[in-house]
Amino acid sequence: MTAAGPAPSAGGYAERPSRLPGAVVWTRGPAGPAGAPVLPDGCMDLLWSEGRLLVAGPDTHAHHPEGPPAEWAGVRFFPGTAPGFLGVPARELRDRRVELAQLWPAPVVRRLCGRLAAAPDPAGALEELALERA
Repeated sequence: MTAAGPAPSAGGYAERPSRLPGAVVWTRGPAGPAGAPVLPDGCMDLLWSEGRLLVAGPDTHAHHPEGPPAEWAGVRFFPGTAPGFLGVPARELRDRRVELAQLWPAPVVRRLCGRLAAAPDPAGALEELALERA
């Protein structure tokens, strides 16, 4: 782990406590286990990958990621903490992955995407974004 963001382990996944109360910051590199399921934990995540900002709602069953392995950065909000940040009840996002632009104004999300795309440490930049918006 680095001061700015978690350093991926040999398996491609790392996490650290966030400066935002009730959250952790995580990364997953393409070296992570292909097709490894995401197990339900009641959490919601703000996700950054391949130029996109997404939200993962709380899962009630294992989620199997689709597509080829990719770099991911995320802020995982502990149960009950994300709805206030996102402005949407958790039940509306249960078992779903949605573009952040479906929840927030598209021009705001475009600016945030540009900022994250330019960041040398996307996980740290995503955490900073969450801190600013909290």
